[in-house]
Amino acid sequence: MNKRQSKNQKSDTGQSNVQSVEKDISGESSLNDAERKKQYHPPICASLELEFRDNRDEITCEVEYNLNTKPNSIDFLVVKKNDEVAMKSGLGAIFKRYNIVEYKSPKDSLGEKIYFRTMGYAYLYIAYNIDSITMDEVTLTFVRHAKPIKLMKQLREWDFEIIEYESGIFHIFKPGHADMQIIVTRLLSRQYKWISKLTDRVELADVKELMKDIDNLESERDILNAESVFDLMTRLNKNKAWMKEVNGMGAFRDLFKEDFELRDKKIAEQTEMIHDLNEQLQSKDEQLHSKDEQLQNQSEQLKDEKEKNTRLQKEIEQLKQQMKEQMNKIAML
Repeated sequence: MNKRQSKNQKSDTGQSNVQSVEKDISGESSLNDAERKKQYHPPICASLELEFRDNRDEITCEVEYNLNTKPNSIDFLVVKKNDEVAMKSGLGAIFKRYNIVEYKSPKDSLGEKIYFRTMGYAYLYIAYNIDSITMDEVTLTFVRHAKPIKLMKQLREWDFEIIEYESGIFHIFKPGHADMQIIVTRLLSRQYKWISKLTDRVELADVKELMKDIDNLESERDILNAESVFDLMTRLNKNKAWMKEVNGMGAFRDLFKEDFELRDKKIAEQTEMIHDLNEQLQSKDEQLHSKDEQLQNQSEQLKDEKEKNTRLQKEIEQLKQQMKEQMNKIAML
């Protein structure tokens, strides 16, 4: 199966997933927490990876990081490879070495219960890595579409300081406590193109703007993340007039056919280049292996010659000794 077919198949799968949750998105029925988490978390994690892609080589991102057993899992974990890494996205301005992200879907609440549960995850994470991690190296991030006014009021009553770092990004501090932030996606500025589009207020102009950013995506991982974001964005906006005929990423591919074909061409070219480089690397490895064998053979030959020279030296010494003994005998005659 080629890459294009694989993507189309993924789109078809996404299309069937859309049909299975349409009623929930429109409010006609409700999903349980586990089902809602399954539908919302992959796209939000994909959007965060895209937002942080400028630091890709300097951080690691893990989705559904398991603390111990499956029920105890962190939604999204960002780990800096070293303390000197400066996050280029404002969403990560507060980040330290280890950064725990908790996402709540529009239908989920963000209150004291979630705050304490996420703090529990932080303590568990530290406990399982007690020899290498301290609370001073950990931050907590809560992501939600709407502003959790009640929780923020409670945090102020608990003597937390809340500072609005940017529109929609609230930094939260208290001595002796892990630094935190609350990201309110509906308040974010337009520069956060991915995470801010996971809303039911997207218009066609927003989609076209996003497509310009997609043109700059080069890795297949980024493109797959973009598909995940688009799929959820489609479901959330399915009742919009301009979205009536659009259902999943497959339809977006038709809507922006030239853009996707150009990107597919870029991927194909890069894949071919990687294939050529792999072949060159394999050839170099074979040459290196051959050189190693030659050097090993030469080394063994040198060792043999050295042993021969040593034996000859001993024989010469023995002959010298014999000659000396004979000369002494002659002298005595």
